Amino acid sequence: MTEHPDTTRICSTREASRLLGISVRTTQLWVEEGHLQAWKTPGGHRRILLDSVERLMHKHRHAALVAPAAPFGVLVLREEPEDGEALRGLLAHVLPDCRVVTARNGFEALIRIGEANPEALITDLSLAGLDFFSMVEALVAHARERPMLIIVLVASEADRVGVRQRLPDEVVVMGAPADGHEIAALVRAFRRTWLRVSPEARPAKKLRAMNLRATPSAQ
Repeated sequence: MTEHPDTTRICSTREASRLLGISVRTTQLWVEEGHLQAWKTPGGHRRILLDSVERLMHKHRHAALVAPAAPFGVLVLREEPEDGEALRGLLAHVLPDCRVVTARNGFEALIRIGEANPEALITDLSLAGLDFFSMVEALVAHARERPMLIIVLVASEADRVGVRQRLPDEVVVMGAPADGHEIAALVRAFRRTWLRVSPEARPAKKLRAMNLRATPSAQ
């Protein structure tokens, strides 16, 4: 006998996002993708079946129990390979609970981001063959459930001012040569926030205040 869902148990999109610990936008996407059952009232308000919310909550709890948590990923992209490897080695040493990898160029970095979804990216401004600003804007725009910490290394103080004006507020701009210990401190702070708050809290937005402190010290 087929069980029919209880259509009297419903909630709003915002209530569903709070129960699932995700953003309202992600909840809307999950409805559109069929992961949540919903309909719209004559007034245009979306109503979601609590049964479908609870099924997803149970599924996610079960997955968390059987699957080990992936390590916090850090991707290093430097114009000079030796600089990238030196920074990777330092960060791997001072951040033993993070998985730190390098990419040789922008195209390899995009492949690694697509495959591993790292939580942090440290990159030079100059990337041959890529529109750097479009790449960064795309990474920020497509961060749905957990934003990415993006640190851009710029050598010239004058260039840093111009770059800062062209990048989203979530991006941190620092001086080059890179201060590995200062970068590690930013990664630690971001990771603590990332571990502590729900995805809906958008920890990347908290980096705006950190960015104001980080940029002057790099000059």
